[in-house]
Amino acid sequence: GPEVPRQKMTKTINKFDDIEDCKDQQTRQQQQQRPQLVMNYHASFLHEVIQQFLKSAPQAENRTEKIRQYWDGFVLFNPGLGHPNLEKQWKPTIEFLFSTGKPILFTAHSELDAERDASVLEELLS
Repeated sequence: GPEVPRQKMTKTINKFDDIEDCKDQQTRQQQQQRPQLVMNYHASFLHEVIQQFLKSAPQAENRTEKIRQYWDGFVLFNPGLGHPNLEKQWKPTIEFLFSTGKPILFTAHSELDAERDASVLEELLS
């Protein structure tokens, strides 16, 4: 989100931090082939990141394929979907995320926040 410091870089988090210490070549190769978790930090809103990312895939069918190719799912930490000042900003992004068919995990800052977000999501899904 916008509160992420601009100097924060994308970071790959490897479950096997000690991979360089592996003396056994076979073990090292096995660990290198294991899935990694890639955390992307962006100093902007998700919909802005997606719009920028999709500029290289102008055709609609390529957009969904490009998303499927690069992202396994989406996590939105306390997005404030139902907040009166943010609801309109999020609607196109949420509709797009639903269209990808990928899993989406939402968290909420409070019970009120969760109720407002759920209301927006129910409306978009109906």
